[in-house]
Amino acid sequence: MPYVLTEGGGRLETLQFTLRIMGKRPLRSLLTILQVGLGVWIVAVILSLNLQATDNLDAINQTFGDSLARITISKEEEFPGGGVVMSSVSDFRVSDLDKLMESEYINSAFIYQEQWQRNIVVDGIAYSVFQSAETTASYAQAMNLELVEGHFFTTSDQRQKNRVVLISDTIADQLFPNQSPLGKTIDLADLGEGKLEFEIIGVYKPQSPLLELFITPAHLIFPLGVTQPDLQTYPMIIIEANPGQVYEAVLDVQVLLAERSRGEMAIRGEYFKDSNYYIKEQIRMSTLFLGAFAFIAILISAIGILSIMLVSVVERSREIGLRKALGASKSVIIRQVLNESFVFSVLGAVLGLVVATFTTESLLDLLFAEMIYPKLSNLGGLHPQAALVSFVVTLLMGLIFGFYPALQAAKMPPVEALRSS
Repeated sequence: MPYVLTEGGGRLETLQFTLRIMGKRPLRSLLTILQVGLGVWIVAVILSLNLQATDNLDAINQTFGDSLARITISKEEEFPGGGVVMSSVSDFRVSDLDKLMESEYINSAFIYQEQWQRNIVVDGIAYSVFQSAETTASYAQAMNLELVEGHFFTTSDQRQKNRVVLISDTIADQLFPNQSPLGKTIDLADLGEGKLEFEIIGVYKPQSPLLELFITPAHLIFPLGVTQPDLQTYPMIIIEANPGQVYEAVLDVQVLLAERSRGEMAIRGEYFKDSNYYIKEQIRMSTLFLGAFAFIAILISAIGILSIMLVSVVERSREIGLRKALGASKSVIIRQVLNESFVFSVLGAVLGLVVATFTTESLLDLLFAEMIYPKLSNLGGLHPQAALVSFVVTLLMGLIFGFYPALQAAKMPPVEALRSS
């Protein structure tokens, strides 16, 4: 006797019936689920790209966006054919930091001297470390440097030119695996003065790559002047202002250090919140570009459900006619067909999200490296909001595109349906 659902069929019974129908066409059902899963996977990855990047930008902007500024002495030069170039001079001194602390708007100020590469020797083995820096003692507080162990150097260390250094935990794991590097020494092999050892006094977590367009994060941090003692003037000072008062702080800097402005050279402030504008635009454009492919992918998945359900309705003409002859209403027929479309959508969405869970993190790193910013990585994996939106959109698309086949089935005259083979 055929399995026939009528008005009184419960939800569990309806689901069992739907799974039995799908089980009669396992290959076609599997291909439909895979098609839906592919669309969900693409949508989840693209949404995660936008959401993870936006979350990281929002987090760092919330920390530094309205308080951090870079001070330089520079001038703008315009080319006859269009375009502007900035030229700057190195004329800041350590003593300027004390002057800046007279401002009621400035919490701290520091000098940061970037060094592209540093050659070091540890236990007789030579290494090259990219991105090191010299700075003043207030750097740690202003930049919210997170220490893993040890401590940051003091103003006394800086003034006495003590040979101490902090290293990132990335370097610590490579040079001193499974042990604490505190108290150990590194030899700077590139100063040409023979053996020059520096004691490791702290280990810190590297700063976010999103800071790089404003200040280059370093893997080795020395007290200012300890590796370059002959350098007396510096190209920039970075200030940390009271939250929301960074513009007032820059105005105070221009007044307090007014004697440094000579001729066309003027003291200028560059604000952290403006430094990530390029990345924001790249994320926006990349999301719009990839979003078009995501939309096409989910649309193709929905059209696949529409096609399968139309075929399914034709193949089940006799069953539908029998059910209507036994008293099933149009609403029952519509619900049954929509239920099958719903199950396809759910299974496809679950499959797509499972795959996205294990692949999104590596794909995001690849997409950012190729399309947005090469050094921006480790943003995270599948974003919860991306998973939710992908799941809901898939269900809605499945129900919307399954409604037309359901309506066609409900309109089918019972007599003609029973005559179908």
